[in-house]
Amino acid sequence: MTHPKDNIPRFKSISTGLPCSTAQYVAELVCLRKRERDNVGSLEYKFWNKSHKEEYQIQVRVAHKLIKKFGEDALVHYITSPSGKNVFSLGFLHKSQKFVLSLRFVEHGVAKAAIVIQSENKREKKVLEVPDEVTYKPKKSFGNKTLLSKIKSIEGSGNG
Repeated sequence: MTHPKDNIPRFKSISTGLPCSTAQYVAELVCLRKRERDNVGSLEYKFWNKSHKEEYQIQVRVAHKLIKKFGEDALVHYITSPSGKNVFSLGFLHKSQKFVLSLRFVEHGVAKAAIVIQSENKREKKVLEVPDEVTYKPKKSFGNKTLLSKIKSIEGSGNG
């Protein structure tokens, strides 16, 4: 019996369109927002290997840290929610260059998103049942008042 894989990529990269992990997707989204805010232009193809390599790696590490603490769904919910639309960085590198620190307001926002997701999962979900046979009634015609019938009547009267 096979076990479900947890590391199956659920997202597509914004710059390449290839599958990527949740942390990579969130880090790419944050880097793109920061670039747009600075009005520098859009990110180039595979920017994480070129110009923004260090910044991108730090954001991925912070995203992994937040995912480990709160979960993937909470982080994605916060980043895409209206309260997380103005997040331009998830955290920063400590001055010892050995570990990353996440920003407090980001942690609080992700914690709130985790609570929201837990409450949504606890709610009962209603399933609407579709009737077996659906009957369709044809639309009533309005006699000679449709546009097509007016054109036909004009053409018919003009020829004869």
